Amino acid sequence: MSPHGKVLSEDLKKRIVALHKDVLGYKKITKTLKLSCSTVAKTIQRFNRTGST
Repeated sequence: MSPHGKVLSEDLKKRIVALHKDVLGYKKITKTLKLSCSTVAKTIQRFNRTGST
């Protein structure tokens, strides 16, 4: 199954997780990195489930 949008770089995924660990909410991360809320949420959920980006 191919992705429907653009693929995020590893660096960007790590920035999302780092901001989340700094106790920023999804909406603040979304505004900071100019990404959709669902992209941020899915990235963080995947990290919590697997332990890696």
